[in-house]
Amino acid sequence: MDDLEFRRAALADPSTLDKSLLDAAANDAKKQEFLNDVRQLNSKMTHASKIAVPEGLAHRLLLRQSMENHRTNRKRNHIMQLALAASIAFVFGISVTNWQYTGGVSLSEHGIAHVLHEGDYALAASEDITLSQVNAKLARFGGEMTASTGRIYYANFCDFDKIKSLHLVMQGDSGKVSVFIVPHDKGYVTDNAVEGKWNSQSFDLSKASLVVVSDVPSDVIKMKVKLAKSMQFSA
Repeated sequence: MDDLEFRRAALADPSTLDKSLLDAAANDAKKQEFLNDVRQLNSKMTHASKIAVPEGLAHRLLLRQSMENHRTNRKRNHIMQLALAASIAFVFGISVTNWQYTGGVSLSEHGIAHVLHEGDYALAASEDITLSQVNAKLARFGGEMTASTGRIYYANFCDFDKIKSLHLVMQGDSGKVSVFIVPHDKGYVTDNAVEGKWNSQSFDLSKASLVVVSDVPSDVIKMKVKLAKSMQFSA
């Protein structure tokens, strides 16, 4: 077996047990060295391909992309609304500067979008998170829950429109309720929203805004009242 044929066979299948190739390597030190190098490189490449992907990475990437798409669509809609208002103002001789658009991101709408795009990722959780565990995470925002509001199934940090926030899934009277604790940002607007079966309400506390989302309207209202009483933020 000449050198060219040997190299092609070794590169094609470094782990081959072909007798003619192995005999050629055994009778030629340079061929044996080349085969060893190819096998070593193949082993490193195989090992590199088996590096574990961080848990939840694919989900976080998909969720971030979905949130970006949601925000982009909202901005596009607002621009269209502004253009429409400008056209109407022009037709009726009204200065467009008299038409005010508050802008900002609706916390309640974004909360529903977050729940929809997450699917069952958080809502299917069935952990028993203690109050102390929640408070350990709330401490990042200077917050504390002073009283239990019921079972907590899920408590993890999340990306809420590029702001690191805390996502809780809690037990309501009729089902699970999603709660987001979002640090204050001038681009956010607290409001109420409904999309399909989902209801959402958001409100401000001293250092953060809370967003409550559920498919049971009464659970949203009751959880909102409970959290307003039990959650405090340091000055």
